[in-house]
Amino acid sequence: MKKELDLEKVESDITAALLEAASYHMTDETQPVVIKRKGKIIFEFTVRGLDEDEWAKCRRQNLVNRGLRTEEIKQSRFNSQVIYEATIDEDKERLWKNKDAWAKLNVASGIDMVNAILWPGEKNALVEIIGRLSKYEIDAEDLIRK
Repeated sequence: MKKELDLEKVESDITAALLEAASYHMTDETQPVVIKRKGKIIFEFTVRGLDEDEWAKCRRQNLVNRGLRTEEIKQSRFNSQVIYEATIDEDKERLWKNKDAWAKLNVASGIDMVNAILWPGEKNALVEIIGRLSKYEIDAEDLIRK
C-alpha cells in the first residue's frame, strides 16, 4: 500500500530548510589578524566577511572610466576599501578612524589610512582572508550531490 504524500509536511520541511540556510550569515564569521614588522606584532584587528552588496559597493566606488571601454578598477584603493569595510566596528574606530594618526600621516579617510599603513602583500593576503570569510571560495564539487 502506497503512502500518500503529506504536502503540508513537505512544504513545512522545505520552509524550515530555507529558513535554516538563511540563518547562516557569512558576515557572522570573523578572523583575528596581526600586522608584523621585523617579526614584531605591531597591531592586530578582526575582519569579517562581506556580503555581495558590500563587495559591489567597493567595486563601484573604485572604478576608473565607468561605462567606457577602458573601465578598470583602482586595485590598490579597492583592496584598502575591502579591508576597511570588513574590519569590525570597534577595530575600525580604533585604527582606521584614528584622527591623530590621520593628521600625522596626512590622510583624509579611513580607506586612505588602510592604504598608508598596510603593505601591498598584506592587503592582498587580507583580501584573500575576507574572500574566504565571504564564502567566495566554495568549490563547485561541494555543491554536487553524490
